[in-house]
Amino acid sequence: MIAIVFMVAGMSSRFGGKLKQLAKIGPNNETLIEYSVNQALTSKKIKQIIFITNTKTKHLFVDLFKSEYMNIPVAYIDQTYDRNVRLRPWGSADAVSMLVNFPCDSFIICNGDDIYGEKAFSIASAKIENGNIFLGYKLINTLPDKGKVNRGYVKVKNEKVVEIKEVLGIEKNNYDSELLEQICNVNFIGLYPDVIKKLKKIVSEFKKINKNDPKIECFLPDCLNLLIQKGEMTMDAHYIPGKCLGITHPDDEEKVRKILSVKL
Repeated sequence: MIAIVFMVAGMSSRFGGKLKQLAKIGPNNETLIEYSVNQALTSKKIKQIIFITNTKTKHLFVDLFKSEYMNIPVAYIDQTYDRNVRLRPWGSADAVSMLVNFPCDSFIICNGDDIYGEKAFSIASAKIENGNIFLGYKLINTLPDKGKVNRGYVKVKNEKVVEIKEVLGIEKNNYDSELLEQICNVNFIGLYPDVIKKLKKIVSEFKKINKNDPKIECFLPDCLNLLIQKGEMTMDAHYIPGKCLGITHPDDEEKVRKILSVKL
């Protein structure tokens, strides 16, 4: 069974106090997360929806999707952390590691505040049957017009991922044009349960080492790269044409709404 996993535990600190996932961007007034879930479910191979949530905002997603959505079962897994010590959750690798005990054959994992496109989910649900997968876009096709974002640069050889490097604070107008054409990671990957178990061990060790740092995060690309370099996993690389639309700042909301209205 293939599960689609949306990471929605973030608090959207740069989005004016609102949750990005609940921004109304669809032509029928859909929220961003509804629009993305609807795209994912155009693939009939997906049989489970999972949201990685936090205890403060979980109820907002439960209100939207209940325990079943479009005849697909929905599960909610909290990404917990000690609020007396931490200022934010432990990051994307920690979020994915929360899947460790969930009974599923494979997981397609993505951000809850990005729109990847129906074709992307179709490719993902077909290719995941052959093993762990990385789905990448050209960097230029993932960046907002203004504002900084984090991306993972990916090196590919013989259709296999050989290296992933997380780069922080990338801006569209202040970056080398050649690098903008490279393939990057936007947390759109497919993993099998054995890799989730390995990620859990890495994250647990990371937390021990950095227990006194209230801000540090454990990034998924860095952990996957570690496993690849140690020969403990392989990932098939697949290029996704077109753009990955995302929301970072409040004024991105109207821009994405206009793009989607033209597309449809």
